[in-house]
Amino acid sequence: MGKRKSLKSSSPVLPSSPENEANGEPQESSKEEEDQPNGNSSSSPSEDSESGSEPSSGDSDSDESSGPSEDMVNVDFEFFDPRVSDFHGVKTLLRTFLDDEVWDISGFVELVLAQTTVGSVIKAGEEEDPIGVISALNLARYQECKCMEEIHKFLERKSVQKPEACNLEELWSKHSKEVGLLLSERLVNIPIELAPPLYQGLFDEVFWATEDEPTGELQEFFKFKYYLVLTRVFEELIKDEIAHENSAQRKRQKQDSQKSGELIYIKPEDEILHKLSSWSFTFPVSADSLAAHQTKGLRQMRLVMAVEAKHIESFTTQLKTLAQDE
Repeated sequence: MGKRKSLKSSSPVLPSSPENEANGEPQESSKEEEDQPNGNSSSSPSEDSESGSEPSSGDSDSDESSGPSEDMVNVDFEFFDPRVSDFHGVKTLLRTFLDDEVWDISGFVELVLAQTTVGSVIKAGEEEDPIGVISALNLARYQECKCMEEIHKFLERKSVQKPEACNLEELWSKHSKEVGLLLSERLVNIPIELAPPLYQGLFDEVFWATEDEPTGELQEFFKFKYYLVLTRVFEELIKDEIAHENSAQRKRQKQDSQKSGELIYIKPEDEILHKLSSWSFTFPVSADSLAAHQTKGLRQMRLVMAVEAKHIESFTTQLKTLAQDE
């Protein structure tokens, strides 16, 4: 199916920087000419590269003498149907989806790209590399795929001894046909103004798929009642300032040290989803490469949450308001 996304937005963005990787967001790799799976030659990120420049178009707002961290560029963003040639770019965006786990990420990317009727990639041009991806994958439809089994096991391990473990298992086992794994990854410096049409487009496509898919079985796979979200956040570290003067104070100190700090959301829309969620839990990021870039006073965490589909209209309304206020 060809391009059906019509949104085109010109927005000023800061070029990619090392701080983006420290935030735990996927970074776009440096471009290299390499053969794609379909045999066509196209620019795409290297699978092993960790950081690089963001594809962009337009003129720089300042000359080369200005500091690179302050330069702004105008970029025309467009939404496209995912396609096979997006494989390496999407894989780069998702490379830390399960932290440093060894898993079938290639199979997962293939699922995302194969579902062309529901899902989009963000690009600065049709032949550019993806700088964002969004999709919703039905758990039951892909439950026998190795990559989905590995995602399930990963979340199971991370939810051990948490009260929400039973909620997670109930969704994955009893209600899997009604659950969509909501996938949304983009470069950290993509403007929030793109988020409302990106999500609205996804949920519109989900609705259309319940009527337009060629078979009744496929239509049923998009009648979601829940969305399961795995995302990345920061947690503020609480500084312990209580003196060791007596046992009562030591006890109070221990209690405070175990108290969770406030969450800082890397993607602003995650805060809205979190408030609307039925349940959620967090766990520390385990990837050694990410831990090496730990920000002082903050701890990188993963946030898992379940949002009922009936709250999506409220979510999109609040997201539009948030983007307008920025």
